[in-house]
Amino acid sequence: MSLTKAELLRQVKKFLKDPERGISHQMFAQLCGVDMWHMRDVFLYEDKPLSETMQIRVNKGYESWKQGLVRTMKRRDNSTFVDYRKVAEPFIAPSMGLQMKNGKIGLRIGLVNRRDYSQRDLNGE
Repeated sequence: MSLTKAELLRQVKKFLKDPERGISHQMFAQLCGVDMWHMRDVFLYEDKPLSETMQIRVNKGYESWKQGLVRTMKRRDNSTFVDYRKVAEPFIAPSMGLQMKNGKIGLRIGLVNRRDYSQRDLNGE
């Protein structure tokens, strides 16, 4: 499933700002096949426009990361690399948060995919 341009910008910006995302900017850029600095300029700083090639590559890498098809591995010399899994293992974690339901603020409790940034916050991000 490919995301629209606006939704990809929103979700990847939220993903890159998260300190507990589980993958470094450099390794995510390597996974996507793009330059890390250019990716930061497009998604974090919004200095450069999002090209079609960048959109396709980042969308594919982000979807692989979100579905659990990719993991980070560490060698004996402590260098890290990205590895594709044969079977997807999404990172499921318990979650608790607030959500708007019928104009009222309610409590959302349950298990969620930790790597899915599609849920909007109360402030719309």
